[in-house]
Amino acid sequence: MIFAASTLAKWKNPGVDDARAVDYHGVINAAKCCIKYNIPRCVIVSSGAVTRPHSLMYKLLNFVGGGIMEAQIQGEDGVRKLYKDPEVIKEGLYYTLIRPGGLTYDPVSLGPPFLEVNHGDDKSGRLSRADVAAICIAWLENASTFNATFECYELNTSKTVDNVGLSNILRLPNPTEYKSRREGRGEMWAELLDGLKSDFVQLS
Repeated sequence: MIFAASTLAKWKNPGVDDARAVDYHGVINAAKCCIKYNIPRCVIVSSGAVTRPHSLMYKLLNFVGGGIMEAQIQGEDGVRKLYKDPEVIKEGLYYTLIRPGGLTYDPVSLGPPFLEVNHGDDKSGRLSRADVAAICIAWLENASTFNATFECYELNTSKTVDNVGLSNILRLPNPTEYKSRREGRGEMWAELLDGLKSDFVQLS
């Protein structure tokens, strides 16, 4: 199951709490359905910077989306709690939380050689919707993504979370020199994902 729904900008549907309805309750209900009906994979598209409330990107998206970032991190936390249940683990059911960078409408998927994954929500960038779709499909069956949360963005757009908001708005090139030491790169999907850690394993 792939959950890629999200709320509308708040002025497009005034008076309706779409953020919590979709990005919190919708995510939790989708995960509960997967567990109830023994659907082995639950892939959820969230957002980069969702754990960084002081960053420009978080503030901008949260305002435009009527609390979307708050709802998304609550949804993420709820999913992790559901899947940490020993009974769920015993059934062999897994989630993956993908935090893409700023979404673009570039029509072509660039593919693994031009992407970077990361843990820790301290880097982001831009990512086409075509690549988000390719990522979701490619990672459904990859064990490296089981019970994992990670960011993904185009390598040449990578910035620290504190700087990525303006960079995405202006579509600036030149990746950051900052290294989290948790990055993943590769020519193929499996290589790109090699080294991802489960959320239930302490990250160094």
